[in-house]
Amino acid sequence: MPPPSRMRELLHQQRLHLLHGEVVFMPEEPVEAVYLVERGGVLVFAPSGVRVLASLGPLRIIGLRDMLAGGIWQGVGLAQGPTSLLVLETAPILHMISEAPDAHQRLLRELAAA
Repeated sequence: MPPPSRMRELLHQQRLHLLHGEVVFMPEEPVEAVYLVERGGVLVFAPSGVRVLASLGPLRIIGLRDMLAGGIWQGVGLAQGPTSLLVLETAPILHMISEAPDAHQRLLRELAAA
């Protein structure tokens, strides 16, 4: 069964193929896309680059929280090993959220702030 029409615009199938240590995102940059890890992983460091906040592997989504909590990356993301990421642009996601009931929007923003 194909995805609903409103979901099709999210599935551009654009991918990033990264080598170990390549930068995925930097703090204070706008979140223009969120990523689904298909292969490899992404280490997320604190803005200082000293402490690892998360290690995200296959089937993990990166960036939803940052997108919902102001739209700015809060850490440094580096590829861990050869990495393939599915790119999901934020504009269609934010459009879908804007059409959701107010209670759902509040819940998403509260979850992002937690």
